Amino acid sequence: MLFKTMARNLAPSILVAAVGRRLANGLTTAATRRRPLPRRSPAPRDAGGFSLLEVIVAVGLFASSVAVVIALLPALTRSAVSAQDYQEAQRLPDALKVELRRLALAGGFDALATRVPVQDSSGAGGLAFLAPADAARVLSKEYLPPSGAPLSVADQYFLIECWRFSDEPLRFETPEYCLALAVRVSWPYRVPGSSAPTVNSARSQFDFTISLTR
Repeated sequence: MLFKTMARNLAPSILVAAVGRRLANGLTTAATRRRPLPRRSPAPRDAGGFSLLEVIVAVGLFASSVAVVIALLPALTRSAVSAQDYQEAQRLPDALKVELRRLALAGGFDALATRVPVQDSSGAGGLAFLAPADAARVLSKEYLPPSGAPLSVADQYFLIECWRFSDEPLRFETPEYCLALAVRVSWPYRVPGSSAPTVNSARSQFDFTISLTR
């Protein structure tokens, strides 16, 4: 009788505990089911692309490089022209020898030697010759008329001046067999569009020595 009474008293408690366990298990399962899925990380940026800042920097560097090249073009052009002129000036000694031999045959060797002034410290007043920009021929500027057509004013690009040496062993005396000359080539003697010769300070120069035999 005592056991039946205790069973009746414990039955509701056991039922309540069972229901509580069932409810707890149900809530846990619902919470587990409703758990949010993990967020996906954003896709990485394409490694081959460029940002706007990178494009702006690249365009700025390119524009700066183009500006530098354009600024250097005049200097590079002048340098190329100067190098070409110097190469042409180096061809003038042979052409000058041809003209000196013509003058020596036409007016006499001693007369030509006498006409060439002696070199002094001023470096002015040498026997003058002219040549075009291609250095194809050399013509006397004042001493005896040229053998062919004279150079036009526009074609007078190289000025060639000759002096006799004042000291031995290159000094010339009348019985001497050889005439040694100091020669200076300067250019441009005239520039297109200008009727007056350029000043000496604006010209390039090339010096050499030449000898003429009887």
